[in-house]
Amino acid sequence: MLKTLLPVLGVVSCLLGKVYFQKLALVAPPANPDLKPLLASYQSESVERYSLGFNNLIGAGIWVNLLQNSDYHPVKDEQVSWEFAQVDTLTTLDPNNIRAYDFGSIFISVLRRDKIGGKLLMEKWTKKQPNYWRPWYLLGSHYFLELHDYAAAAPLILKASKMASAPPWLSALGIRLFSESGQLYQALKTSLELLPQLKDPESKNRIAYRIKSLNYRIQKRFWEEALENYLKKNNKPPTNMDELSQLIASKKRELSSLIEDSDDAELKEFVLSEKFTFKLDSSRKSIVSASPETTNSLENVGIFVEPNSKESKK
Repeated sequence: MLKTLLPVLGVVSCLLGKVYFQKLALVAPPANPDLKPLLASYQSESVERYSLGFNNLIGAGIWVNLLQNSDYHPVKDEQVSWEFAQVDTLTTLDPNNIRAYDFGSIFISVLRRDKIGGKLLMEKWTKKQPNYWRPWYLLGSHYFLELHDYAAAAPLILKASKMASAPPWLSALGIRLFSESGQLYQALKTSLELLPQLKDPESKNRIAYRIKSLNYRIQKRFWEEALENYLKKNNKPPTNMDELSQLIASKKRELSSLIEDSDDAELKEFVLSEKFTFKLDSSRKSIVSASPETTNSLENVGIFVEPNSKESKK
């Protein structure tokens, strides 16, 4: 009986000991502090300079360390993440490690929310592969999602959309970013220039619908600006839309001159001939569509922006 009991007690003691020592923090987790951008750059250059030709071996060690010790907490302003410093060093040691660029760009930008590091790494990737659509798209997405700079993001996304193997929806996304930044004229002009260059039917349909939406929003803005000027001048709302008609005449000429620059005669005729009707709301202090059942979809064409992102832009 005793011979049977002793092994059982030994096993139980080992299990209890294992549970006890697992709960003890005998080894502190590695501290990977965030850095100033200049210090991260210095680290990358120093490791490459003193690698003594063992670039691949050192790079493999950095890669393993990166995968094991990566963090997910947001980076403080004016700093870059530890992960950026590691990926920057890795891609300096081995510039052809495209996997490190791809993984690092997404991890640093999305999970670490590293505004500076994500931008620097993706700019480095675009220089390495200037004719590949993905780094340009990710750089544009970083400007859009993390930096909230739609005006800077739009041309990067459009640049990516024109490259080989780019997804067909990229061109429409670039145009949406232009319009969300308030550059409706620029968005329409770019759309008109881009449409004849597109070969993919899905891309052409997306841009054609975007042109229709931009045309609607520009025409609505004409009336809104006319109403705003009328209210400032007269300190009272107009009684009907006719009182605003003369105020939008010059704005319509601006649109006509923009369309005239296009080489596509059929497209020019389509845009100039498409007219949308508007009316004063019940308070006569705002402009609404006269046929909302057909224009609601044009009003809602845009990009998804999280509420906290909208607030951060104010």
